[in-house]
Parts: sequence; C-alpha cells; structure tokens
Amino acid sequence: MNSLDFKLLASHHKKNLIVKNTPYGHCTTNNFFPDNIINNIATSFKFPETVGSTSDPLFQKTKRSLSDYNLFPIEIKKIIDYLNSQSFINILEEKFNIRNLVSDSSLFGGGMHESRNGGYLKIHSDFVYIRNRKLKRMLNLLVYLNDGWNENWGGAIELWDQNMKNNFLKIYPKINHALIFRTDTESNHGFPDPINCPKDKSRKSLALYYYIHDNSLFKRTKYYYARWKRRPGIEEPKFGDNRNFIERFKNNFLFRFK
Repeated sequence: MNSLDFKLLASHHKKNLIVKNTPYGHCTTNNFFPDNIINNIATSFKFPETVGSTSDPLFQKTKRSLSDYNLFPIEIKKIIDYLNSQSFINILEEKFNIRNLVSDSSLFGGGMHESRNGGYLKIHSDFVYIRNRKLKRMLNLLVYLNDGWNENWGGAIELWDQNMKNNFLKIYPKINHALIFRTDTESNHGFPDPINCPKDKSRKSLALYYYIHDNSLFKRTKYYYARWKRRPGIEEPKFGDNRNFIERFKNNFLFRFK
C-alpha cells in the first residue's frame, strides 16, 4: 500500500460519519474506508505465529488479539497511524462534541482482534478509567475486515441501552462496516452468541480507543473493569463484577488514591 493521504481520508470521514445521540452517542457506516484501502488492510491481516488465543468460557472464547504495534503488518501500521492522528481525532471531537481527545499509542486492549468458529464476546460495558495513566475512556472504534461474511454465521455486534432492555443496534462484521460509540456511560455491547462460520474463516476487526485526561481522585471502582451483563429473557452465566474478593479489596482500599 502506498503512503496514505491523511487529508483525503479525513475529508472522507468528515463527510460520511453521522452520529446519533440516543440512547448514547454512536455512529455506524458500511463505507468506512475507500475500497482499495480496506481491501489492502483485510488481505494483510495476519497474526504472527507466536500469538495464541485467549479464552474465558464465561465471557469470551476463541479470541486472538495483538496490541503490539511493532508486530503489525505494514499496511495495518499505516492505518493505525492515521486513526491515531490529530487529523482523525479532530473529526471525532467535532462529531461527538468532545474536547481534548487523545489516542492511545499503546493500543491497550485494542489492536488486531480475531474470533473463530464457536467464538463469542458476552454483552458488557468496558472499563472507563486507566488508573495509572489518569485517562478516561470516551470512545471505541471498531472496523470490520471480513469479506464475504454470511449473516447466517452470526457474529453481529449488538449495542444495548444502559438498562439492558433494548438491543437498539445490530451490525454484522462485514468488510468496511465500522462502529464508533461512547464508552463513558453504560454502553453495553458484544457479540454474545457463538459464531457459526466455517472452520477456515474468522471474524477479524481493528479496535481503537480514545480518551481524555482525568486527574480526579474519586471514581467508582467498577469503572476500572469490564462489567458483564445479562440479556433479558436469556439464561446467562454469573455476570456482573467478577473479580475475586482479594482483587476487589485491593482496588477499594489499597489503591484508591493512586
């Protein structure tokens, strides 16, 4: 892929990204990048052989992730550079009416994500604060890279309202579909049912998160962790704050003022 024209991409996003604010700020598109760019990203999406999968049978399964920028394919490095650039951040600030957004060059929790047959990610709201960096998470960006994805395979990301009563948005992970949404609220999301794609296929995406600086000391400790949610009318495993007693004690008492 040739070098990216940040100005051209910024113009594309400024024109095509439209935010809805109910029940919380979110934006969807099925044309996030020009065709030549998204195709180059998708075909280059490969994990190093040393990266294995992580699995938590309650909440997520058959997921592989990579946040080390130095290990990314060059095409993905370039697109991450753009999505973390001030040019793109300026658009996010304007569209979502947020001031002083900052990107995360460490891609903590983000980067390249992949789930295979049987994989799922239960509905949850994300951690909001990174304690030791004094950052408050404001936005998630997810870009999907799956050419020829069949809706019968499932894998659609669901957005639920704050009270887990209404699944108001469902997006299949087809190539060039993207979702941006606010995470400084109970922004519940996931793809909670096992994917039924062929064994040789996978659900691939890029994830980036955006923050503001926050120096306040007193925060509800639950916002340092993902919080897992039950869907109405569906039998789910034990959900909520699933840290063990020692972890909760350390968070509540030993590290409160760090």
